[in-house]
Amino acid sequence: MKISNQLSLTHRLAAMLFVCATLFTAASCKDDNVQPVTVAAPTLSDASAITATGFTATWTAVTGAEKYLLDVSTVNTFATTVTGYNKKEITTLTTNVTGLTANTKYYFRVYAKKGTVSSVASATKEVTTTN
Repeated sequence: MKISNQLSLTHRLAAMLFVCATLFTAASCKDDNVQPVTVAAPTLSDASAITATGFTATWTAVTGAEKYLLDVSTVNTFATTVTGYNKKEITTLTTNVTGLTANTKYYFRVYAKKGTVSSVASATKEVTTTN
């Protein structure tokens, strides 16, 4: 009786391990036909309508993009951004950047966004506000 209980327990454990291994393998399988969602980066134009306190930023449309995210900074690494311009959501292809300081160099870039997926940043442009 003792041997059969031990054998029974061993068989049950082996069966449980088999089921767990099968479920784990099935859960970790991937469908090779599923393509990751990507969004292309917009092409940023040079700044226009430059004044002492702002400029206009314009970029190309990206197929499938629902909105765009704009960064504006006084440092080319974007370690800090101008208040209100840290991935500011914009639904058009142009925006007026305002509230800037006269005679100051700014850097700006834009991302395209579709759902929760964002593109890499566009090329960075620079602009200096007028006096």
